[in-house]
Amino acid sequence: MFRHLLTTTAITCSLALGIATGGFAQTDDAKKAKQEAKEAGRDAGDAAKHAGKATEHAAKKTGQVVEDAAKETATGTKKAAKAVKHAVTPDTTTATCKDGTVQYGKTKTTACIDHGGVR
Repeated sequence: MFRHLLTTTAITCSLALGIATGGFAQTDDAKKAKQEAKEAGRDAGDAAKHAGKATEHAAKKTGQVVEDAAKETATGTKKAAKAVKHAVTPDTTTATCKDGTVQYGKTKTTACIDHGGVR
């Protein structure tokens, strides 16, 4: 019976100490996991911040490119309009009329017809 009591006590102590040791190990692992999760969160935040800055920079660059393209398109359109105007409009002359205005027409006489004639 003493042998049975001694064996049972030894097993109980071993289990109790083993569980306590395992509990401490689990606590250390939990602390390490918490710290690693915290660092991973910081890293994710930094990555998001950098991605945001890169996106903002890309948006500014895109805006500049679009603005430049719009200016070039406007300039090209104006040049094309002038070319069409010159192709469609016949040659004109400038005349100073008797009422002091400057008018344009095919001839000086037709330019000043409603302004008292050519000066």
